[in-house]
Amino acid sequence: MNFANIITVVRLLFTPIIIWLIFSSYYYLGLIFFVLSGLSDALDGFIAKQFNQRTILGSYLDPVADKTLIVSSILALGYMGAIPSWLIILIVSRDLAILGAVIISWLVERSLKIEPIISSKINTFLQIFYIGLILLNLSSKEEIVYLNIFILPTFSILIALSTLTSWFSYLILWLRSMGIINK
Repeated sequence: MNFANIITVVRLLFTPIIIWLIFSSYYYLGLIFFVLSGLSDALDGFIAKQFNQRTILGSYLDPVADKTLIVSSILALGYMGAIPSWLIILIVSRDLAILGAVIISWLVERSLKIEPIISSKINTFLQIFYIGLILLNLSSKEEIVYLNIFILPTFSILIALSTLTSWFSYLILWLRSMGIINK
């Protein structure tokens, strides 16, 4: 296991710690661990590319670590009422649809090359930033009114749009790989 993969595994291991911190109302510590996890996502990719440490394991492990971190955090914060239910449903539905497409492709023995696309990378970044803002808001001693009234609702809409864009982009790629639509 190379250094880039070790960073990814650490991010994966941080996830239950972050969730425990959120449910224990240790939002500031949760924010610190979450920011470190978010930065590790960029760092492991940079190291893998710059130092030729790309591996098959890493190509599977990185998106699993990302989705575990993001979906777990969104579900925990949603349970606490910090994220709107409609947004949680949208994000989780997209991820389940992508997983379903991969399973269907495997079952019908169609090769499906799973690579992150730009809309998905933007979506992941925005989701990580959004969760960080929510944790920042929860960790402050006083309510950050501007965050609650303007920024978080605006980000909710932005996240919804980026999630739908990414979902649609993956759907087109999947339909092409299945031979349903032409390239």
